[in-house]
Amino acid sequence: MVAVLGGLRGNRDLAVLVGGSGVAGLGAQLTLIGFTTALAGSGAFAVAGLFVAVALGAVLGAPVAGWAADRFPHRLLLTVAVFAQVLLLIGLLFGHERPAVLYGLVAVLGVVGGVVRTCASALVPVATGEDGAAGGHAAMSSAQNTAAVAGIVLGGVIAAGPGVEWAVMLDAVCAFAHLALVVLWLRVDRDPGQDDVGAASGGQWSGWVLLRSDRLLLGRVVAQAVVGVAVAIALVNEVFLVLGPIGGTPFTYSAVLACWTAGLLLGPNLTRRFTTPRALVLAFAGGNLVLALALAAPAQVPHLVVNAVAWLVAGACGSVQSVTLNGLVQARTSDAVRGRVLATVGAITACSGAVGIVVAGAVVSAAGPLAALTVASGFALVATLMAVLTVLRRDHLRASLVSPDFDRVPL
Repeated sequence: MVAVLGGLRGNRDLAVLVGGSGVAGLGAQLTLIGFTTALAGSGAFAVAGLFVAVALGAVLGAPVAGWAADRFPHRLLLTVAVFAQVLLLIGLLFGHERPAVLYGLVAVLGVVGGVVRTCASALVPVATGEDGAAGGHAAMSSAQNTAAVAGIVLGGVIAAGPGVEWAVMLDAVCAFAHLALVVLWLRVDRDPGQDDVGAASGGQWSGWVLLRSDRLLLGRVVAQAVVGVAVAIALVNEVFLVLGPIGGTPFTYSAVLACWTAGLLLGPNLTRRFTTPRALVLAFAGGNLVLALALAAPAQVPHLVVNAVAWLVAGACGSVQSVTLNGLVQARTSDAVRGRVLATVGAITACSGAVGIVVAGAVVSAAGPLAALTVASGFALVATLMAVLTVLRRDHLRASLVSPDFDRVPL
């Protein structure tokens, strides 16, 4: 990670984008952990409702971000979106005691957060040049994951001490710091009106039509959606597992959850050598198999150390899932349509997460936290089999239709 972040020296714009993403990730985790622990006493469906609101914001944010990024200068759009986050967090601070306000504002924050992430990601190649874009994205991912670990641990401390109001206030301070970075120091911009590929081309074919033209990519996304249910069950269930069978505290919960986020830092290194479509799909299948074992371990041995180690492994597997999916989209799409495909993929995976959250609430309430982990492990195994099946069918040998000439290729 040190080598990755070393590329920030001498590039102020990239440093602003990476630093802003890290600060935003820190604040977001403070609020999420604070409300998760606060709602745990109200039952599984209260916690599930919070995660549904987060997922709904991600689902709605994908098309909104894609639409806005195709029409407005990215630096202006990023500034407006971060300012909106500051205002929304202030509203959340004063209105969170009403469930409708809490869930509604969390969902809207998810939508705005999607716009922020889309703009920041699109500005990375502008700040680094195309040759340095991969390193820039890696630096941003490392900053986000590192900040998330810190935010989870600090969020547990705040939840066990001062309370959720302090978590929201610190999140608002982080958002304001992000805004100051963008306004005062960010200079790069991207105007979509000056791109060679105009909006007319993007309007003719939706991201879904583009995605379903590639059998391998579509099957991989569906498998990602299935394993997303497993991850959602595990994460919603975790607070009840730690506070219940394991007998931990809110701080213990945040510390164990930080192990999952710490595992995310391992993904880019684990998958660096996988570049071909076949290798990317097989890496995904292997990661899911390990994930299934990691989710099953705390169900069989509900001990704090077992849970922490399993979550570290599970986090690494989750990172492998994300990195291999992005790599496959990169390998199977052209620059002209990649944004639309990524937005559609993001919406599908967010929807699967929302479904998993609803399932998690029902499973935890009906069967308890240990059985819920067994169910999550089963979903991970199903995703493994789906990925293996796509390789056995030799879908990776089929040519991709998601190309610059897609509009002239019959479906």
